[in-house]
Amino acid sequence: MYTIHYNRQNDDVQTGNKFIQMNDIENNFYKILLVLGLIILIRGGLFGQNDTLSFLHITDTHVIFDLDFFQPELAENRSGYKDGVKPLKNFVENMPRKTQSNFVIATGDLVDFFEGENSNGKMLEFQLEQLVQLMGKSQVPFYFTLGNHDIISYSWGEGERISTQNNAEKARAAWIKNASCFSEGTHYSKIFKVGETSFRFIFLDDGYYDFSDEENVLLPYVDTPQLHWLEGQINQSDDDVEIILMHIPLKSNVVETGGELFSVLAKYSSVKMILAGHNHKNDIQSFANKEGNEIIQVRTGAFAQDTTSWRQIKLTENNICISLPGSQQKEMQIDL
Repeated sequence: MYTIHYNRQNDDVQTGNKFIQMNDIENNFYKILLVLGLIILIRGGLFGQNDTLSFLHITDTHVIFDLDFFQPELAENRSGYKDGVKPLKNFVENMPRKTQSNFVIATGDLVDFFEGENSNGKMLEFQLEQLVQLMGKSQVPFYFTLGNHDIISYSWGEGERISTQNNAEKARAAWIKNASCFSEGTHYSKIFKVGETSFRFIFLDDGYYDFSDEENVLLPYVDTPQLHWLEGQINQSDDDVEIILMHIPLKSNVVETGGELFSVLAKYSSVKMILAGHNHKNDIQSFANKEGNEIIQVRTGAFAQDTTSWRQIKLTENNICISLPGSQQKEMQIDL
């Protein structure tokens, strides 16, 4: 062990029989700082803003954990989704890295049901906690919207499955408690800057659909307070490009008859794209807004039925590129 003595007269450091010039130490120290600074600048993107932001879109994963815990007839009824955990886990742990994606958006029906009945008539509601834990294995963030199955309850009676969304608020409270993306509620927004363009992602809660025919409600249904919030989000900035994320997509007949949600979206040329699921099909539609500009609605097929049902979306400051399902090859480009 060396004893270090500092000689103020000649600014030397004496270690044993050796003298090390202080200016050599200082030079090496500043070189190290310079290298560290360059690494931080490069990794932090301070030499120029990122020119591309990439994310994956999946939907309708319909995962069921521990199906055998539930009422036997109910378990048999939902057995088509019993093997979904392993492929989703593989996707979560590997696909973002393979595609070099910055995050993943899953637009609803994440689990097949919020709560289900067991043999003793008790409702078990552990599905979403398991799902959030599984998604937590990802190296990139996951952002969710809720689908109709995420707020649904299943029981069994008189030889058939009984489905209800009567406990939807209980389900929403559980999602808010467990999933960090819902920390401010089940509808929320995120802003991402790409070059000089700001993209505002608006996540809607449109999974409730338990209406009677007499109520004459057009789907997708978004309640009035959420519609006011949506319009406030779009009006936050004149410079943002808005991307809408929701589960139940717009239908042509709803657009033609002036559904409330589309009536809001159609006011603004800055709304460029909708990402949705629900119908278990891959599809791209175009809807004209009031100014004659297009809103592109992109649907991705159910991951629960086909593990190649995912898309990659790439954002630049000038366009949005949408991939073919299960591929990084471009299917469509939206110019901004």
